[in-house]
Amino acid sequence: MRCSRAIHLLQFYIDQQLPLKQMRALENHLSDCAACRHELILLETIDHALTNLESVKEPPDLTANIMRRVALTTKRAAERAAEQARKEPVFVLFRPSLPELVAVVVLATMTTFGIFIQQPAFSSLISLATRHDGVSPVLLDGWKLLLSLNSNTLMLFFWVIGTILGIWITLVLAGSEMRNMWLKAMMDRLPVW
Repeated sequence: MRCSRAIHLLQFYIDQQLPLKQMRALENHLSDCAACRHELILLETIDHALTNLESVKEPPDLTANIMRRVALTTKRAAERAAEQARKEPVFVLFRPSLPELVAVVVLATMTTFGIFIQQPAFSSLISLATRHDGVSPVLLDGWKLLLSLNSNTLMLFFWVIGTILGIWITLVLAGSEMRNMWLKAMMDRLPVW
């Protein structure tokens, strides 16, 4: 018999739950193996100590004390969760800061100006149409250059600019929390070289 099998059978031997054949084989192994005999002595010492333990009488209010502690623990956990919820910032979808609001106002003004300049009635009212300042000729020449391009090239240009502005406006309006989440998602998807 191997030591691993003998050690497995020792507790059954102490409890007298082994068949006679296994008990004789284990006793033969114990007569030859000092390590397994030492293990048997340790288990017998533990068994003897456990049988001689004095039982302790529980207090009469043990159940009530346990139930009170369970109720207090549950109440404290609920209070901690409520306190934690009060400390954590609440996510609000639309909570722009002052720089974000300024950027939105500037973009909206530029868009409105671009729409108005296309209207003949409005273009004659503003100084841009009369070319009296230094910036308006450059802007109008740039606009004419864009209009003279191939329609497919122009559509591609507006699509790229519109996409970039759309993403930028969305991120400005979304707030810093949403921007951080978007940036993290983009960084996770970028390939690493």
